[in-house]
Amino acid sequence: MRKNGSRLISLRQYRLTDSVIFALILAAFDLIAYGALSMFGAGAYFTFTMTLPITLLIMMRWGWQSVFYAVADGLILSFLYNRTVWQSYLSYAAGGAALMLILILFKLIGKQRIRDKWYLTAAAVLAGWLVMNTTVTVIQTVCGADFLNVASYNFGVGLTGLMSLAAGLVVILVMRRLDGMFEDQKHYLIRLDKERKEKMRRDEFGDEPIEIDREFISILNKKDNGLY
Repeated sequence: MRKNGSRLISLRQYRLTDSVIFALILAAFDLIAYGALSMFGAGAYFTFTMTLPITLLIMMRWGWQSVFYAVADGLILSFLYNRTVWQSYLSYAAGGAALMLILILFKLIGKQRIRDKWYLTAAAVLAGWLVMNTTVTVIQTVCGADFLNVASYNFGVGLTGLMSLAAGLVVILVMRRLDGMFEDQKHYLIRLDKERKEKMRRDEFGDEPIEIDREFISILNKKDNGLY
């Protein structure tokens, strides 16, 4: 494939470049959010993460590779916010891994249908948020935390709480409006190739190619012969 009209690159190179860019975006946001939160003191917990939308973007674009983003980001968040609490590492990593259950949703409904219908896109984000936070809550409860406390934190104003859900919805609903962003990349590249070939065909033969059947051609030939 040709990237940005420059040189030919392989699908593997394209996927690697794409993956690195999103990984850097996710890591940069974690650091910026943590730095901004630190400015307001330790008691300010009104924050959010980009784990959910970035993971779902990669999941839509490339599939199961998104599990590495979710798990790694869970470990990064634990290091930044609860670096001495081993239960945090376990629960957030498990919560990220649980997002892979959304792949079943993609398989049953279909990636293109989820992408094309805004309410299915929103439902996928909500399902991912519920799966991730339910897993985190269960793991933390099993590790000895009070269920009501962790549930109210995780589903309320916590790190992956309601603000993270709102941010995820906004990001994904905006991304689906941008051509090729929230789309399976193999499907996207095939679609681009078809559109390119169609444009070449139209440029060569005109915007509206006309088919003329044999009967009409024979009539034209008879009238043409009568002119001489």
